[in-house]
Amino acid sequence: GAFAGEWARLTGRAARRTFRKRLYRLGALTRPTAPPGRARVAGEGDRTTLERWHDGFAADVGLTVGFGAAAWADAGLARGGIRLWEDGGLPVAMAVATPPAAGAVRITTVYTPPHLRGRGYAGAVTADLSARIVAGGDEAVLFTDSANPTSNGLYRRLGYEPLADFAEYAFGADPKSP
Repeated sequence: GAFAGEWARLTGRAARRTFRKRLYRLGALTRPTAPPGRARVAGEGDRTTLERWHDGFAADVGLTVGFGAAAWADAGLARGGIRLWEDGGLPVAMAVATPPAAGAVRITTVYTPPHLRGRGYAGAVTADLSARIVAGGDEAVLFTDSANPTSNGLYRRLGYEPLADFAEYAFGADPKSP
């Protein structure tokens, strides 16, 4: 971006784009053909799975998280914001809703363990959560990694429309510093 280029010019330090993301807003929800199973709210009995999946999601997307999986699970469980898709009585995917802000709820941490991917679980749990958000009177929004065609394709098929693009930059240290 323009700011990063100008910052680099003025400071003599490097500015490197590290991540591009796209903000989507749900238009008209198109539910996918549901895979076997059903959606439900995560409960205390899911804590171990949630913590493991939190760490798996962070590793998959390259996030450095400033708090631990236990604190994340505590917050999500306390507000009832974590939806699971279960098949055969076992959790197979999750999607998380943030608390509402300015009439919008953001869906985040959509995750299916690697050995369960490609079965439609993430789409099903995201569609379920999206419908619940809209039924509650809020807009459903989410961010994706702009470089990930799988997630971008899924959300477009569900009815999410691109709203804005963002870039994250890493700003280098003073070249004169040790």
